[in-house]
Amino acid sequence: MGSAFEQFAGKKLLQLSDSTVAASQFNWLVMADPVNRVMMLGDATIPTKQEIHRHAEAAVATFLAAFLHPDQR
Repeated sequence: MGSAFEQFAGKKLLQLSDSTVAASQFNWLVMADPVNRVMMLGDATIPTKQEIHRHAEAAVATFLAAFLHPDQR
């Protein structure tokens, strides 16, 4: 994912100083809440497809708020 983010930065789609860090941050924005809920609360808290979709959209919005290249705003 880091190399993809580097390519996006080269095309002035993203602005970042470390693609590996950005990839890690993106990963955890998307994965942390659903994984933690299941790990801490068990199978009864497995998110629905709609919840996962809503969470992923919010994670992408948060990531882009931090890393979207100014030319893309």
